[in-house]
Amino acid sequence: MPTPATRRPLARARLTAARLYQRLVMSRPPADWTVPRADGRYGPAEPADPRPLTLLMLGDSLARSLGAGRPEETLGARLAQALGERLDRPVDLRVLARVGATTAALRHQVARADRIRPGIAVLIVGGNDVLLPLPLGRAARRFALVLRRLRDTGWHPVVVPCPDPGHAPGFRVPARLLGAPRSHRLAHRQTRAAERAGVPVAVSSGPEFRDRADHLLGPDGVHPSPRGYAEHATRMLPALLAAAATLPATPAPIPTAP
Repeated sequence: MPTPATRRPLARARLTAARLYQRLVMSRPPADWTVPRADGRYGPAEPADPRPLTLLMLGDSLARSLGAGRPEETLGARLAQALGERLDRPVDLRVLARVGATTAALRHQVARADRIRPGIAVLIVGGNDVLLPLPLGRAARRFALVLRRLRDTGWHPVVVPCPDPGHAPGFRVPARLLGAPRSHRLAHRQTRAAERAGVPVAVSSGPEFRDRADHLLGPDGVHPSPRGYAEHATRMLPALLAAAATLPATPAPIPTAP
């Protein structure tokens, strides 16, 4: 286990490796990788149902909303507000997703979720797995285990299948050519795992993000623009409403520390 004295050099080494990786796969990587913090309460000002519902965002930069300029422009905030308005109840948003996360990193995010009142959990991951020389079978098995862990701890997951890097013109040609077929295979396995677990599957991005890149993608040509996140939220909302329909009448209690 790394000691405090070794953590900083390890963190710097990981950051350097990440930046080299970005230059290899992206033609114009972002100069600023910060994302506005969107955690908080959303929904109508005077909800008919006062019971708060937790919305958890797990996964990578898409779930984190890299490219959004303000909290209300993030995918999580848009989903939380729309869900609250449709259900007429408050929604507490928690974003545990991290930029650059792979499927293996989900276990750390899910461990943190153990301290949060269960509700709906959105999973968006896989884009980094398919662009790295990682075994897709292992990523798919880890994904299925995460779904099972979430269900066992009271969460109601919603799966957004792995996006196709071929729809993002900001990726270099080799990344698009090699990543596209791998993303299709991983998305298929993620969808199959969701169906086996009885978990709703949301609509993922399609070629229209490539065809309307000036509007739906940010300056890097990879991550969505604020308008792109609005488009994603519109596509995903029906799956979240389907998950909400399975919620128990009494909210789950907030987990207590062991």
